[in-house]
Amino acid sequence: MVYQTQETAAERIIALIVYSLAIAPSATIYAPMIALPIALAFALRRDLLITLKRLIALNLFIAVLVASLLLAGQSDLAALVFARSNLLLFVALILFARADATAIAIGFSRLKAPKKLVSSLFFAAKIARLLKAEFGRFRRALYLRGYKLGANMTSYRLIAAFTGLLIIRAFDRAEALRKTIILRGFNGEILTLHKPRLALNNLLFAAIAALSFLRFGALI
Repeated sequence: MVYQTQETAAERIIALIVYSLAIAPSATIYAPMIALPIALAFALRRDLLITLKRLIALNLFIAVLVASLLLAGQSDLAALVFARSNLLLFVALILFARADATAIAIGFSRLKAPKKLVSSLFFAAKIARLLKAEFGRFRRALYLRGYKLGANMTSYRLIAAFTGLLIIRAFDRAEALRKTIILRGFNGEILTLHKPRLALNNLLFAAIAALSFLRFGALI
């Protein structure tokens, strides 16, 4: 399958992988580990607000884990988990705040990831967009009819019915997509009409991420 794009997320994927390998196994947060988040916050400041909003939402789940560690008397581990999780999530969220699923899939392709993995990511993202559109139509239909969901049996039945319909439509969409790619002679590889251009700033992010392997200036 040929897709028209000029940019991929290959370099950003490398930056995230390098940063994850440096910080995830570490039992201490060192000063060089905050270099990449600071650089990203400055270089991608237009995406900073949306990143922080998403990070706050995800912290609701992190808070449960941290609270359980605090109750168990492991305050040092709780602080480490909180800091490490937020650093990793912040880097991932801001790197891909405006990422296109196609660009990410092709980025993995440039990194020589297995073709099945690349095509699975590509088509999973496509199905997800279709289901999101279905959900959007469902919400608009409720709004136009002046109905608001609440904690009552009518709302529960409505949600259950829509969920069942969504599952059926997901299977229908997947089958239609399967037939489409067969008719187009899809051989498992996603190609592009343009050679993706090298993003020097993304390479710089990867280089800064490598600094996280340095071990000095312990913070936590």
